[in-house]
Amino acid sequence: MRAVGIKDLKNNLSSFLDFVRGGETVLILDRNHPIAEIKKFDQKSDLTKQYLEEAVASNSIIPAKNQKGINIPKSLLLNAGMKTKVSTAWKEAYRADRD
Repeated sequence: MRAVGIKDLKNNLSSFLDFVRGGETVLILDRNHPIAEIKKFDQKSDLTKQYLEEAVASNSIIPAKNQKGINIPKSLLLNAGMKTKVSTAWKEAYRADRD
């Protein structure tokens, strides 16, 4: 892991990004206090799951007790004909607003 101050990072960003591309982590310091780190992006990681885990750990969100899918009542679903009517109405309203 490399540590770098904000000014040095700004002046030499490309070279530090080369280190990151090589798999190294760069720790960013502000007056010798760590504030962030840059690490290589992992395509295989599930970022949504990671975000949720971090948010739960920091008490930003409270997870559902029972995680189920959302069931939309059939009465709220639009059939194909209705979708076309809604779409046409929105297009007409948009065009009228543009004129």
